[in-house]
Amino acid sequence: MPDIPVQSPGRRVAALLAGLLLALPLSVGLAPSAQAHNTLISSSPEDGATLDAPPEEVVLTFNADVLEGGNGIVVTGPDGADYADGEVVVDGSEASVALAPLTVPGEYTIDYRIVSADGHPLSDTLSFTLDESAVPEPSPSPSEAEEPGEEETPPPASVEEEAATDVRSLAGPFAPVLGVLAAIGGIAVIAIIVIRLRRRPGSGD
Repeated sequence: MPDIPVQSPGRRVAALLAGLLLALPLSVGLAPSAQAHNTLISSSPEDGATLDAPPEEVVLTFNADVLEGGNGIVVTGPDGADYADGEVVVDGSEASVALAPLTVPGEYTIDYRIVSADGHPLSDTLSFTLDESAVPEPSPSPSEAEEPGEEETPPPASVEEEAATDVRSLAGPFAPVLGVLAAIGGIAVIAIIVIRLRRRPGSGD
């Protein structure tokens, strides 16, 4: 019967350590691929926040870099309008977009889709609320503004007043002469009346 070699305990431990050392590089190489999935770590405005001042932009920060191109951020207001103004700007692990002035209080939703450095897309929906105090009241329109008081137009002069005015304007510098002539005319009329009365029969003459 042939003899079967028996390994000593020391050799077994050495073989186990060798196996562990060979497997270590493989496990280290697989670790980055398992952790490469990109996730959102913060946002501005924060998800669910209530703001007392309208933001000027939306900034999304991820735990890995974001690729240029193929990214989109839509900010929808309570009125259904899209307030994202311009293209998405990528800076390392941040993706941002400028906002048009927010003029409507209420809830805004942020729908985003970005492409991470490993080529995988990532999308989700966030929201924030704009308080009524953050939106100034609109100024009244010109039609609603109080109109300045209008000066009352004097009533038109009567025909007689206009005629008298025209006569006075025509008289001008001849008014004193016309007055004298009117007085002489009045005296002449009185004299004629007196003469006729004296010529009647039975008068005292």
